[in-house]
Order: sequence, then C-alpha cells, then structure tokens
Amino acid sequence: MRITTIAMAATAVVVSALVAGGPASATTTSAPPGSTRTVANTPTGVSLTPIDDRTYRVTGKPRCGLFETTCQIHVGNVGGDYHWDGGTSTATFAGWRYGETRTPRFWTYACLIGCKNSGTVSSSPVTRPYPQRAITAQVASKDDVGRTARITGTAMGKASIRLNGRQVATASDAGTGTWETTVTGLQVGKNTLVFQQYVDGQYRDQTSVTVTITDPAKPGRITGNVGTADLPRGATTTVYAGYTAQSAFTTPTGTLVFTAPEGTTFAPGQDRQTGQYRDGTTWKDFGGDSLVSGSRSADGRTYSFSLGSRNWAIAAGQQFRFAMRIETPIGITTTTSSLRGTLAGSVAAGTFDTTATVTTTVTGAGLQATVEDVDVVDGTATLVGTAPAGTTSVEVTWKRDGTEVTRSVTPSSTGSWNFGLTGLANGTNPVHLVARKGSEEVASADVDVRLVIAALTASAQFPADVSERATVAGRGQPGARVEVRDGARVLVGTTVGEDGNWTVSVSAPGRGGVFALQVVQRVRSQDTDTVPVRLDYGAAVRITSPGDGFPVSPVWPEVRIAGVAAPGAAIDLGEQGGVVDGLGHTVADGDGRWVIRTPALEARDHVVVATATSKGANTTTSSVRLVAER
Repeated sequence: MRITTIAMAATAVVVSALVAGGPASATTTSAPPGSTRTVANTPTGVSLTPIDDRTYRVTGKPRCGLFETTCQIHVGNVGGDYHWDGGTSTATFAGWRYGETRTPRFWTYACLIGCKNSGTVSSSPVTRPYPQRAITAQVASKDDVGRTARITGTAMGKASIRLNGRQVATASDAGTGTWETTVTGLQVGKNTLVFQQYVDGQYRDQTSVTVTITDPAKPGRITGNVGTADLPRGATTTVYAGYTAQSAFTTPTGTLVFTAPEGTTFAPGQDRQTGQYRDGTTWKDFGGDSLVSGSRSADGRTYSFSLGSRNWAIAAGQQFRFAMRIETPIGITTTTSSLRGTLAGSVAAGTFDTTATVTTTVTGAGLQATVEDVDVVDGTATLVGTAPAGTTSVEVTWKRDGTEVTRSVTPSSTGSWNFGLTGLANGTNPVHLVARKGSEEVASADVDVRLVIAALTASAQFPADVSERATVAGRGQPGARVEVRDGARVLVGTTVGEDGNWTVSVSAPGRGGVFALQVVQRVRSQDTDTVPVRLDYGAAVRITSPGDGFPVSPVWPEVRIAGVAAPGAAIDLGEQGGVVDGLGHTVADGDGRWVIRTPALEARDHVVVATATSKGANTTTSSVRLVAER
C-alpha cells in the first residue's frame, strides 16, 4: 500500500511538470504535484447536425488531463444522452419529437481515481426534421345527396395541404403525418381534386383524387296502401294487398314478400300471380304474370316473389293489387293482426321500398274464458267463456288443493259455457282449456286465475278513558280471519268486514311497559300476513314512600303515601283485603307522580295497597307494610 502511494505521487509530479511546460497550460486545469484529482474541462468544437429525420451527426473534443483512464464527450437535452470518445459520431434520440427545437448541451466526462463531469457548453438550437414523405390522398367517404366528400391522406409533419391554392388541412406532427378535409360543393359526375403539399411555405409535391357524385335515385316511386279484411275461423280467405304508383312505369325490378297475419298461414300453390290494376272504378287483370318464382316458407308464414319482367303499363297515381289466400285455424287465439306485403325494387324513375298493410280481424267465436266471482277466502272462481262452433266439450285442467285435475263442460248451442273452480291456491293459478269436437282437439287456450290477498295493516290506539281497553285496527282481505297474538297465544280474533276494515279490543297485560304483539291474517287456515304492533302501557304503579316497615305513631296516625305510575292513571289506596279505595283516591300527574294522605289508622299493623288503572284499562298494584309503634 505504501509503495503504491509513492508511485502515484511520482506520477502526479511528472504530470504536473508536463502540463506546466506544455502549450496547453493556459487552458487546461491540471492536478498539482502529488495530486490524484480527476481533470474534466468543457469540450471544444461541439456541434449537432440532423442527417435525416431520426439520425444526427455529433462533433466535439473532450478535454481531460494526461492520465485519465476515461475521457469522453457527452451530449444531452436532446431527448436522450449520447457519449463518444470525441471527433465525429452519429446518434439517435428517442425522446426528441418531430418538429421540436432543442439546444444541445455538451460536457466532458473523465475518470482517474474518481469520475467527474465538466461544466456544459451549448451549441446552436436544432429542430428535429419531419420524415420526408410524399403527399397521398384517397376518398374516405362521399355523400351523393349533399354532394360532399371526405378526403384523407398523409404528408410531412405540419405540412400545409392546399386545394386550388387554399389551405384545407395541416398534417399532424406525429410520425404518421395524417390529414383530412371535407370538400363541399361537388358537381354531379366526376370531380378531380388536386392537393398540394407545402413545407415551410415552399411547394413540395402534389397528388390528385377523383370523386364521382351520382344523382341519387328518387325513392318512394310506389307506396303501399292500407286496408281491412275479416278472416272467418276454420276457413281459407282471399285478401288483397294494394299499392299506388307515384310515377308511371313499365317494367319494374324487385321483390314482393308477404307476411301472414299472426296465427295464420298462406295456402300452398300460389307461386305465380297475375295481379290486377284499377281502371276507373273497375279492377282488371294484368295481361301476364306479375309475380313469379314464388316461394312459401316451411312454416307457411311468408311468401316471397320476384316481379315479373313484363310491361305493366302503370300510370302515375294508378293503383294495383295482389291476392293471397290465407288459412285461418278454428282455434286461433290472436283475433287482430295484419297481412303485410313489402315491395322493394326500382323503376326507371327511381326506387321503392314500401309495405301494404291489411288489418285483419278473426270472426266467429273462439275458445276463450274470463275469470269472474273470485273468492280469495274460499279459494274459488268461475270461468265464463265461449268455444268455436261445433265444439262438443271443453276440458278444464287446473290444480285443486295442489293436485292437477281435469274436468269437462259442455258448451251451449251458441258456444257459451261456464265452470266453477275450487281448491285454488293463493297467487296465480294456471288453467289450461281444450275445445274438442268429439275426440278431436280443435282449439286450446290458457288463462290465469289470480287470487290476490289484500295486504294486512294494523295500528294500535289508546282511548282517552283509562278504563277502556286499547284497540287494534286496520285493513285486510274481506272475510279473512285476523288474530292478535302474544307469542303463540291468541288474545283476540275477528273477521275482516266486507269493506276490508277490522278492529278488536285488547285486554291489558296487567304490567307496565311495552306489550309486543303480532297481528296475523289467516286465509283458509294459513297465515298469510303478519304485522307487529307495540302497545306501550307506561310505568306500573309503585309506592316510593314510606318504605316497607314504616312505624305509625299513635300521635300522628295519618300517613302520607307517595308513588309513581303511568301519567293520568287513576290511583286507589286501600288496606289489603279491604275496600280498594278505602284509604283514598287520586290521579297521577303528567309526570306520573301521585300522593294520598290516609285517614287516621288504627293502632295495629297494616298492609296498604295502591291500585293503578292506566291507559288501556291496565291494572297494576304496589303495597307497603306499616307497623304500629308499641
């Protein structure tokens, strides 16, 4: 360790001598003799020049002492830190944005025993170039009706995009250089648009796009009519769907798709149709097939056609129509619907996409039922309904007391019938109906019978007269049983009136405090609702003075008895086994306090009892033993 120190000192002396005698002694800071201090001076000849949009040429010379093991030049403040040994090098800086101007800062980094940075020196400000990019343009979208087009493209970042000498967009400063503009006022036909790219006010290049604006076809050249039709049950009916021409036409192209009314189907074999046109007040057949290539869907609900390629010779304002045969089941349940015919295509004058709508009504009695005379308490209801013509029986299936049963009823000659349901449950009871003609099922239907139990309400009230019992009243299901319970014990019960009201009087508990009760509504021996009710009877009577065993002097045989009870309670004071109010009577004040002075008591022991009658006819007692002095 000692030898190393001497060698280093000797080296420092040599360095000092060389530096002191050399030509750079005026500009280079050197370590004094015997010093191991690292020398790092500001670099010289620094510069940073863009080569392209991502690469830079850096130049500079670091300045260190004679014996530094590391002597480099660094550049920073340019979106990164780059170092080299001096001279000229190339570098890239990821954090330097396109078009951003920065001032590079250079410094020397040197290491001997330790390492250090010199002060910084700045070069001229430098702006990162945008990528060199030729202008591009394309039509992103166009609006034939508005005669506009949205043009998008790419160019150099921040480039000015001009159309006919007028700036219409500026390219983004991101690496993509994207731009867009909307051009208005275009003409029908081809429009050639030439876009020019200007960079820093100087023309660079140009490109062109062609926008073709077409004169949009006029829509609504045919409109669908509306109408009505009856559909007898169990029959096949011809229904017409009509249209009106808004422009004259000869040979249309397009399709016509019919949709049958709900619950019906199209009769098969209607793949070609002639159709009719109106001539004055008369409907006449077309001269050939106007609907061809008909296709009936598997479920019979739609029928699709192509329009026949023939001379229709329809004038503006003239009507034409097509007939469809519709099969209506006898047991159909949807009685009101519509036949719809959607006609879409084009004629020379324009286009059409319209729907003719014929509102249909099913005639004749169907299988249906209404619910009447619902008795929630008894669990019964009556179905009143009709059946299709020719029905010999109607089967009714429901759950009676939880078990599914089926019963049959015979409709009258007019198809009317009624049936009484029993054993229904609370809530919704599904009922399934089947109409039969002999053993053949001709119709079916479902109906829900709802037994909705009125909600139970309950509230308690104390009469002003403390001798009267508290009442509990409310509303419930007419005819239902209402019980007031203390736990499992039924205190009192009643039946809800036809108006839904009920009321009961509740016997007092014979104690103070809150009497927590439950009010329960019962339907068909089942609890359906429970409402808690709290009756606060207030404090029980209590003698507070004198204490038990109080001595009564024969000199002062009258005794002042004091106590507390529920406010407003009637207080009777008497001797045990005697008249209840034989020693006095009073009423507790608003705070529940009371005082009675007895008449002169006989010279013997007494047990005095205070009896309080408080709100709700609640009776409580308290006693004290008085001892005669001997």
